[in-house]
Amino acid sequence: MKHVIAGLLVTLTVLMPISASLPVHNLSTTESNTIFEDKWTVFFYCDGDQLTTTYSLTDKMFADLDNLKKVGSTDDVNFLFLMDLDGENDTYLYYVNKGDVEKTQLATLNKSYEHELNMGDPETLLDFIRWGIQQYPAEYYNVYLNNHGGGWLGICADEHPSIDILRLTELKDVFSTIRKEIGRKIDVVSMDACLMTMLEVAYQLRDDVNYMVGSESFIRTHKTKDGGLYLNWLVDKIYQPMVDNPDITPSQLCIKSVEEFVTDRAYILPPAIIKPGSVDCISAIDVNKTADVAVKVDELAKGLLSRPVLYRFFLSRVFFRTQSFSGGYDFFGLPSYPYLDLYDFAQNVKRYIPNQEIKNLADDVMSSIESAVFAERHGNSRLRFDHVDAHGLSIYLPYRKRTYNTLYEDLDLAIDTSWDEFIKNVWLSRSSS
Repeated sequence: MKHVIAGLLVTLTVLMPISASLPVHNLSTTESNTIFEDKWTVFFYCDGDQLTTTYSLTDKMFADLDNLKKVGSTDDVNFLFLMDLDGENDTYLYYVNKGDVEKTQLATLNKSYEHELNMGDPETLLDFIRWGIQQYPAEYYNVYLNNHGGGWLGICADEHPSIDILRLTELKDVFSTIRKEIGRKIDVVSMDACLMTMLEVAYQLRDDVNYMVGSESFIRTHKTKDGGLYLNWLVDKIYQPMVDNPDITPSQLCIKSVEEFVTDRAYILPPAIIKPGSVDCISAIDVNKTADVAVKVDELAKGLLSRPVLYRFFLSRVFFRTQSFSGGYDFFGLPSYPYLDLYDFAQNVKRYIPNQEIKNLADDVMSSIESAVFAERHGNSRLRFDHVDAHGLSIYLPYRKRTYNTLYEDLDLAIDTSWDEFIKNVWLSRSSS
């Protein structure tokens, strides 16, 4: 969501340990050679529990549920809806039919569950998906994560019964566990949350998820003049085609999600610095192809590391001409944790760094992104402060040393590539602040 959540998410990620491997169960009903009666099972994981720390998403959760009831489950499609509201003892599990819901006790997910679940706990997400697969095995699975987002910092921040968040390392553990249990990847992960289509996010899920759809910029919910809610994703518009044609493929679902995303005007971020940014970006990623993107990013990072003093001179121009996305800004109007469009960054590296080898490496990065991002939309008006240079996939590049978060080094992209070394030893070494 659009709220400024950088501080919250940094605090939460500091509190959270790196997750251990989750136990693997044998889901024998979902072996890869099974012929399924159902085509799709869709898991809506809806976390509205942030009344104190950021702002409540309870109204959005109800609006999404009402829209989903316009569609409803069928003989071929199952809609499962786990919803946590902004108080205590208010977590609910539903099977969504057209016009109504069937309520299920939380204890069916886990015998220890009562009336309040921690949606920031990976065990909660794992139990939900595992139960849904056992009860409603299908040819395709779509996990829809609905909450605040902070890019690589995490998603699904929850404050009851304790403050918690799903980190990328934990998401990987959940989807890896499910893949081992069912013998195949989750087909689509939809992220109805801000700032999530980052290379770091997609690469973290590369072994366990086929496709991902979400936004480089913001997802926005606000009251309309008639007392309703403005939503960027109208789930009835996205999932009605699935009910009408259950043979829709995972990539087609992603394309439909991109097509139905409703862009919004620029808004002003508080408190004192006026810094507008439109809710105008949506993209679909072939997660399997992000391994190649990471290889190309690694090669570019190593190229830039080869002559750090020289290239540092040109990189400030590259940075300030590259499309950025952020949930907050400092006194000088600089992004507090800037996420830069990766394609635009490479394009500006090619444009401003006078070295043919570096230009070729930047070309390779752009080509790999063109292959991985198979559907993308963004605004085209600079007057509206749209993200006109967006291409669907962003990457972390903090502006100052003091804002660099060492938790970044726990991510697969940092472990497997030299991007974090480039950040520290080339980009951030240009100053002492």
